This record gives sequence, structure tokens and C-alpha cells, in this order.
Amino acid sequence: MTDDVLDKETSVSVELTESGVKAKAKSRTVAALDRLGGNLSELLNVRMERHVTRERAIITGEKKMIEAAVEYGIDRLKKDPDFAERVAEKHLRKIFHRQDNKDAVLVEAIEDLRHDPLTDAEAEAGPAELNPEFMDRFERYAEDASTEELRQKWGRVLSAEIRKPGTFSRKALRVVEELDAQTAQLFERLCRSRLENVFPKSLVGELSFAEAASLVTADLMVDPGAAGQIRQSVLMKASDERELWFVPLGEYAIAFQKDINLGQPGAAGTGPAAVLRSNKDNNPVLPVYVLTSTGQAVAEILPNHRREALLALLGKLRKYWPHEDILALEWMPSVSSYQVSEM
Repeated sequence: MTDDVLDKETSVSVELTESGVKAKAKSRTVAALDRLGGNLSELLNVRMERHVTRERAIITGEKKMIEAAVEYGIDRLKKDPDFAERVAEKHLRKIFHRQDNKDAVLVEAIEDLRHDPLTDAEAEAGPAELNPEFMDRFERYAEDASTEELRQKWGRVLSAEIRKPGTFSRKALRVVEELDAQTAQLFERLCRSRLENVFPKSLVGELSFAEAASLVTADLMVDPGAAGQIRQSVLMKASDERELWFVPLGEYAIAFQKDINLGQPGAAGTGPAAVLRSNKDNNPVLPVYVLTSTGQAVAEILPNHRREALLALLGKLRKYWPHEDILALEWMPSVSSYQVSEM
């Protein structure tokens, strides 16, 4: 039997069609709602259900206070009503505040999932519930999310973890909490040009020493070193037997004709070095900055601009090389392969 004295029904299988979240028996969304103490109908109708929330919290809190009083001094509570009232008010006020914060974080997570719904593959992949260790740590952060900014941030963390369980390690959660405003703003700006785990240099430009150092120190970016970093290409055959230089970029990829004119090894070819280079074997490589695994996790709570970033990169490349030399590809889950995209 449920401990909730105001709601005796427990939902095991539910479809949140209004919010865009499809949740069946193994739903991580429902598990997170249950763990953080949220009630779906209350969260989606917060103002209308505020009275019910308060009443439920009061009843639950009073029950806990009575149980605690038995152990730690019920005699004093009986003999000193003023003391008992102060203890109860302080305790319940703290409970209200923490639950209000958690409820607000849950609302933000559901809104994020509504705006960017899970695919069927995302909904079915992974475990039935979120990792208990993640939820233990996340709940503490959610309880302290007393501002709109914090609630939005932790709501996006939860929705990202629901989409892809295991995204946020202990370190990633700590980085989200501790990231200073200046570094956060820089990282958010760079993520508008993110493609998988890299920032193409042609889109973000050369970072200053201070900018790179702040991102490396925050464990968001791999130290680029003096020589910089590149995304390598591999030679592959297309379905029509053409040989192409293939540069994978997560859900997207770029392919170059095998005989593309890159100039001498190590030279910039017909375009600036920051757009495309050739390596010592005269293969095309893309100059980039590389994110750490923590950086990738933190990037998942930011808006998805990857399609726009790919279009911007194609625009840079096509300034210097013919359109027919460069192909854009998109990952198609239905066939588990990249397909040429008309971009």
C-alpha cells in the first residue's frame, strides 16, 4: 500500500503525450519523478495543485515529526508546546523549500523533453531506471536549486541523463555546479559551433591562451598544446564505388573527393589553414579543439546547434573548394549508416 495519504494510485505505465515524453514500464522519466517526490499531474498543473502539494507535505512532515519526537524527546514536546511548535514550523518550512525546488527542477526537465522529445530509440535504450548514485547526487543539487537559473540548469541535466543514461559522471555534476560565469559563457558560445566532441577552428577561431586555459582547467577541453589538434579522415568507398575521404562528426559527417586539391603536405592547400589542412600523407584533416568527456556531458545541457554548425562549416569549405568535391552526410538510424544529405 502506498504511503501517500492523498493519492492511493501508483502509476507503473504511463504515456505523457501532452509533454512529448513517452514513458512505459521501464521509463526513466517516471522513475526520476518518483525518486524526487514529484507527482506528474501536480507538476504540469503547479498553480492549480499547490494546495494539494502543501497538504501532502504537511501530513507527511507531521508524521515524520511525531516519529522523530518519540525517539528524541517526546516528553519535552508535550511539556513545552511553544518549543514543539517552533521545531515543527522550522522542520516543515525546510521540507517545503526543498520539495518546491525539486518540483521546479522536474518541471524544467519535462519542459525540455517536451521541446526536444526523445526518439523511440532513446526511449527504449539503456536501463529502466537512472543510476541510483546519480540520483543520490542529483537530488541534493535539485534541493538547493532556489533560483530560476539553477532550476533550468539542473532540469536540463536531468533531461539529458534521461535521454542518455550515464552522461553525467560525478565529476561532470561537480563541474556543472562549480563552473564560473565567465567560463560558462565562453563554453556556451563555443558550443554553438560544436560537432560531436570538437569545435572546428574555422568556426570558433583561435582561442586566446587565457580562454584555452580556463576551459582546460575546468576539464571541459583537452589541452590543445603547441601543435593544435585535428580530426583525421579515413578513405572509404561510397555505395557507387567512389573513393572518398570521410570525416565523422557524430550524427553528421563530411566527405571529400579522393583527388581534392590540398596542395603540398602540411600546407593549407587552396583555403586557409584553419579550414582544412593536409597531413604528412596528404590526407585532408580538420583543425579542431577537442572536448573532454566531461565537456561533452556539460554540452548536452545546452541547446542543440549541431545542424547549424555543420551548415556553417560547409559554407566555409565551399568558399575554397568546388561543391562537388564536398559532401554532407547524416546518420540514419533506420539503416545504421551515413546517407548523403542535401545541404
